[in-house]
Amino acid sequence: MRKAHVSWYTLRTMRGCTIASTVIVILGALLSGCGDDGYAETFGDGIATVDTSAGSSEDDDEGSDASSDEGSDASSGEGSGSSSDEGSGSSSGESDESTDTEDTGTTTGGEAFEHDNPFGIGLVIPGNQQQLDLAANLAGARGGVRLTFAGITKDMHDAPAEWKSAVQLSYDRDLVPYVRLGPPWDDRRVRNQSDDAAHVIYGAYAQAYADTVASLPTREGWPLYVEVHNEPNLCYEWACDPGDGNDGWLPYETAAAEYAHMLADVADALHGLGDPRIRVLNGGLAPGGTVSCECGGEGFQPGITSIEYIQAMLAAEPGLIAKLDAWASHAYPAEGKGWGFFVPYDGPGGQAHTGLVYYQDERAAIGADLPVVMTETGWTTELGGSHEQIAGWTVNAYEHVWLADPGIIAVLPFQLMDPNWDAFSWADGGGNPRPVYTAVRALRCGLG
Repeated sequence: MRKAHVSWYTLRTMRGCTIASTVIVILGALLSGCGDDGYAETFGDGIATVDTSAGSSEDDDEGSDASSDEGSDASSGEGSGSSSDEGSGSSSGESDESTDTEDTGTTTGGEAFEHDNPFGIGLVIPGNQQQLDLAANLAGARGGVRLTFAGITKDMHDAPAEWKSAVQLSYDRDLVPYVRLGPPWDDRRVRNQSDDAAHVIYGAYAQAYADTVASLPTREGWPLYVEVHNEPNLCYEWACDPGDGNDGWLPYETAAAEYAHMLADVADALHGLGDPRIRVLNGGLAPGGTVSCECGGEGFQPGITSIEYIQAMLAAEPGLIAKLDAWASHAYPAEGKGWGFFVPYDGPGGQAHTGLVYYQDERAAIGADLPVVMTETGWTTELGGSHEQIAGWTVNAYEHVWLADPGIIAVLPFQLMDPNWDAFSWADGGGNPRPVYTAVRALRCGLG
């Protein structure tokens, strides 16, 4: 996502929210990798070069502007080489059948896996060995990692080797993969992948999703989450051609209906694989959205939050939420709902609290008590916070929000390391942990 675009949406609608319970959930597997030795044996050879002492921002390379229009595809060369020898096949524990599979063609829940570790991190590329070693060292066993796979079209029926390798490397490090699967970086016109001129039928695109996901490695008893696209309520993530069923502008009601139909078709196709390990997430929504988007241009009209977008989705697909296994949220720290992002957080009632608990508003809007996966959240140094301050704010968010709500099964902050998003990075370009990485890892280890 382009964080600067989100912060432009000066939305003033305020709604009440319920502060999460302050009872800390009981966590398992948190001590994995918390000793002073054994990292290489546990997480692979790459971890031997990781500095697990207190992170320092003094020697960090100066990051690029996090609001760059280039997006995260500019780093695609970084993650394509080091893991190629790991192989792209299924893990040794893979099975063609799951003990939780029923003949209904839907996910049954996969009760064999217990989400007892909500720690994790997000990547903006598929991920290589160094990055996944860092992710495992941070999150611990049964923690999560968000892998970004860009490039699916309705003509794709087999995952690229790089995608397969990233999933396999994640399982090898006892990480749960959360795959963000979406269109090519240079063509976000997902609506053009529909089977019809009205952009409401996505059968071929859904089959491409199913075939591609079916070709990824799996691990017996472990889930594979698929996040269907990303922030479709932003103009550049649901782009349109002028004159294609519009007068040059696409209203959010139309865009939300199109995405809802696409998500429903993809969810049906993924569940139709009959593997309860494959679990479906919506594409996390930007808290602030747009009333309408200029087709073929960069114009937009702000004025709504993700709540209105969700309402339009459900009006088009009333049964949509029943097709999802969990709800993906991008509840970034903010002083308002959809505006005022990346402010400090010193604890309950702190300046950023409204944004951090915004997922509760979304869960109320969908009308279902689905598990929540924070597929994006976190702070940036771009707006004035130091690396040390961000470390403290993030630990406070874990202690008072994310760990305090047992309904949150994974927190995957944006993002581990990437030169185009360096202001958000938890490690510098050389893989050296910054203070937020070290502080959160220490928190995890201290809870064990």
